Amino acid sequence: MLEPALDLSALLAPFVALRHEVNLQTKASRAQLEQNAQALEQLRLALEALRRPASSAPSPEELLRPALKTLIDVHDALTLAHREVLRLRDQLPDGDAGLPPDVEVRLPLWARLFGLQGTVDRALAPLRAWQASAPPPEDIARLRQKVDALLVGYDMSLQRLARALDQHALERIACVGEPFDPETMEVAEVVRDPERTATEVVGEVRPGYRWRGRLLRYAQVRVARP
Repeated sequence: MLEPALDLSALLAPFVALRHEVNLQTKASRAQLEQNAQALEQLRLALEALRRPASSAPSPEELLRPALKTLIDVHDALTLAHREVLRLRDQLPDGDAGLPPDVEVRLPLWARLFGLQGTVDRALAPLRAWQASAPPPEDIARLRQKVDALLVGYDMSLQRLARALDQHALERIACVGEPFDPETMEVAEVVRDPERTATEVVGEVRPGYRWRGRLLRYAQVRVARP
């Protein structure tokens, strides 16, 4: 009588299933260990924060410094805008003074017969083109009024910012005419002057400030060197 054949697949199936289950349990255990490690790290950080002394927290002065720097930047931007608008107003014509003159040249009959009128008209063509492109006086007057109103707004804003800077005891660093100080100044441009005997600040590109006896922002200057 023949013995039944050995079914290897049926024999190995329980072992394969057991291995798969072990792998799943290993992955789950590893994920749990990682979560536990993260939780412990967060707990450690929380304990360190609780043990940290109160003096390590940002002081009111450290919190105020960025706001003061932003206030200074706004003041610089408004000052530059005010200067540019003032330059624009100075370039506007005052009434009819800046408008092109109205020139009309009428030659006598004998000159026109020789064709000289066309020569004169061609010579006056650029002036007449300027007259055609120039805005009317009333438009110039309205534009000047708007520019003046804009300058008044800039002046008021700059006055408020200057009061705010004074209230927080911000001290502007004196630069022009002073020797160059690397502790409070940054060189933006160097000018060679053989008549000088020492390095001296001849221009201020950006103002610098001190606050409560400490440097808040470097001044950018133009210096002359011998």
